Amino acid sequence: MGISGDTVVAGATNHNSFTGSAYVFTKPGSGWADMTQTAKLTASDGEGDPIGGGDQFGYSVAISGETVVVGAILDDGPAADSGSAYIFTKPGSGWVDMTQSAKLTANDSEALDYFGATVSISGDTIVVGAYGDNTSTGSAYVFAKPGSGWANMTQTAKLTASDGSIVDRLGYSLAISGDMIVVGALVGDENSTGYAYVFRKPGRDWVDMTETLKLATIDKAIYNYFGAS
Repeated sequence: MGISGDTVVAGATNHNSFTGSAYVFTKPGSGWADMTQTAKLTASDGEGDPIGGGDQFGYSVAISGETVVVGAILDDGPAADSGSAYIFTKPGSGWVDMTQSAKLTANDSEALDYFGATVSISGDTIVVGAYGDNTSTGSAYVFAKPGSGWANMTQTAKLTASDGSIVDRLGYSLAISGDMIVVGALVGDENSTGYAYVFRKPGRDWVDMTETLKLATIDKAIYNYFGAS
């Protein structure tokens, strides 16, 4: 679920045999009321599978202004069930049923990366989590809007934890605001304590990097799953 101004977007992962979809709701002039969607968003290459789970487009959604990003956690992108994310740009005449303006993938995609499990957007920057990357060590990918506009592309930068280890699941949650990104690793260590990692844009552009700082609770209790959200 995501909201920006007078626009709400909601994902439906199981729609059409787990192909998935996302729905846009725009506030009517008379104010919010019981209603159905203004527009339906789908992937041009969406696939369903009632047994294997399909693409599950809509597993995550985010919106900023006139741009919507939707994660498809099991899309067969560069690898089986590697995942992908789709960008939708609002047409000049307003939101309508449509397929994506662009598709985002990781240049090092592998099966079961779960890229697209989480997405966030701030202005012209999108961040996508892949908690299954590198045997579930996890990572996050940053995409900066090109000068010519959004297009099919791989990441601008990759974010990882300096102390990352197998099954940390970095990228299980994330958020971005301006030049700051925070990424949750809900397992985090052998006690499943969980941590959150803060990344600060190092200069004019995002680059491959590890965290600026790490957040933890004082007690660091077992099975805290800190960073789950």
